[in-house]
Amino acid sequence: MKKIVIFCLGLAFLVSCKFGEDKKGTNQTNENFAAPELRVITGKVVDDKRNKVAHAAIKLYLDDNDCMNAYTDVDGAFEFKVDELRIKDQSHFEVVYKGYSINMLSLRNFKDGKSIILSKKGKVVPAADYHVFYESIKSCGRK
Repeated sequence: MKKIVIFCLGLAFLVSCKFGEDKKGTNQTNENFAAPELRVITGKVVDDKRNKVAHAAIKLYLDDNDCMNAYTDVDGAFEFKVDELRIKDQSHFEVVYKGYSINMLSLRNFKDGKSIILSKKGKVVPAADYHVFYESIKSCGRK
């Protein structure tokens, strides 16, 4: 009977040591897969008189098949959190708000934390087109 008890305890000890090694190995493996580097892009949308523009719709085109969306808050501020690997040379913003012209701006030319200025020069966006754009960019995923 003593031999059986000692055998069972020894077996339990070996099994627990084996599981301890697996957990350590798993943790080391997870450390090798670092989280993607996220770039936080912030800014404001203002009109030509520097008044903040709330609820402007912003589409960030990362490439031809990848986009993200944001909407300005009551202070005209917006934010994107983007994996650095998704940003390409052709990445750019499209900012739309009713009564203003569409503003297209290259991400390369955008200084983080700066303002995007909307203008009434050129073809202005009617309210109906703004609402269509506002709703349509919801399909751009925040990956």
